[in-house]
Formats: sequence, C-alpha cells, structure tokens
Amino acid sequence: MYIMDSYSGFADRFDLLIDWERRRKREMWFFKRVLQDRVKSVLDCHCGTGFHCVMLTDMGYEVEGVDRSPDMLRVAKQNLERRGMEVRLHCRDIKDMLPALDRKYDCVLSMGNSLPHEQSDDDLIRALESMWECLSDNGTCIVHMENFDALYRDRERFIPTGHSRRTDGSETFIFAIDYFRDRVVFNIISVIERCGRSQFNVDVVEYNPVPVKKMERLIVKAGFCEVRKYCDFRMTPFGMRDTYDVIYVAEKGMRKQTIIS
Repeated sequence: MYIMDSYSGFADRFDLLIDWERRRKREMWFFKRVLQDRVKSVLDCHCGTGFHCVMLTDMGYEVEGVDRSPDMLRVAKQNLERRGMEVRLHCRDIKDMLPALDRKYDCVLSMGNSLPHEQSDDDLIRALESMWECLSDNGTCIVHMENFDALYRDRERFIPTGHSRRTDGSETFIFAIDYFRDRVVFNIISVIERCGRSQFNVDVVEYNPVPVKKMERLIVKAGFCEVRKYCDFRMTPFGMRDTYDVIYVAEKGMRKQTIIS
C-alpha cells in the first residue's frame, strides 16, 4: 500500500479528524518565530487538504503546495476556493517535484508525519535532497513527524483521537496502531453519524518508524546543516518534554554537487 492509495478514500473525511482552528492556534506562533520577516515564499511538500497552504497564505507568505494524492489536492482546492485564496498546487511525488516547479523557495516544509510515508532510507534521502534543491540559498527546511522512539517505547495500541458533536450528527476517530520492526500501521477507525445514520470506516496508513537520531543523520546527509530539534510548537528543545512530536528545523548547506539528475 502506498500513500496515494491510502488517502484515496480518506480525503473527504480527513478534515473531520483535525480541528483547523485549534491547529492554527497551536502552530502559528511557531511559524512566526521560525520564518520571521526573512521568508517570503514557502513550498508545502505534503500539503494534504491544504491546512498550511491556507494558514501561511493568510499570514502573508507566497505559498505553493505539492502532494501525490489527487483526492487530497481536490479537497485542498475546495478549501482554498472557499476562502478566496489562489495557491498553485502540484500533483507530484516530492522525490520528482522539481520538473513541476519554476522557482526556488525561502522555506520548504513537510508537516503532519508525512515524510515517514517514504518506506526506505534511499527514498527518504531522495525526498530530502529534492527539498534541498527547491530551497533558495540560506533557505530553511521544517520537518514535523511522529517521535517514533516514544511511540515504540510506550506501544499504545488504541489512541482516542477525537470526538465532536454537531446539530446534524457526530464523528468519532480512534487510532489502532500495529507495531512491526520496519513499519508501523495506523488503522484510523471512524464513526460518522449524520441525521440518525452512521457510517463506519477503517482507513489504513503505513509509516516508516524512523528513529529521531537516524532522521537527523539523513537530514544532514541530504545537505542540510544547523539542525535544531523541538518537541512541540512552543519550541521546547527536544528531550526537555516527553511528547510524541519531533520538529526538525534545518538550514540549506553549501553543497556544490548536483543532487538530483
């Protein structure tokens, strides 16, 4: 199973799982601190249904999005159009996104545990190298993903993720997680009730459970430098709090060789 197949049926339910306003309040301060005034353009390399495209456009940045799932991009386009925003979206694998782009960006980012969809070290390096190539000189890369070290330490099987009730129904989401040596499988169970009728779904997504130190080494190997790690969007240095988040912020290094032919 690959990411495009995983999200083909999940795209229309995805935004029910995430409260956009709560997420905006959680993350906006972080982006203001990291990007500041020196960043004008941003490339969201796994833009999904468009949350960061919307938030960063609203913050005044020039944003473009890339995602390999046509269904996620369809929903992203709808989300942008509802808000009167024009953002270029590209349906590409980020390992092969360079031909679709005609500029460099001050910041590239991969949020929401998207990068670990790459199932091998080679693919992770190719994805990171592609992000490196898309950056302007002195550009910044942001990668947010699961802290798999903590996840595998605790091995929680069921994680209640969200429940909300509205006038016409309710929705409940639960993660049931299967742990393997070389992959972790998130079974996303949802019960969506509308007007007295319930729909039960199970969406299955596989991740590469990359340890924190290994991911840092891969980021450096891809050409980035000055890698900083945080465990939350309040920029708490990694290791100071016990969380399931890890956020890498790195700068573009000065490699001279061609990264991708």
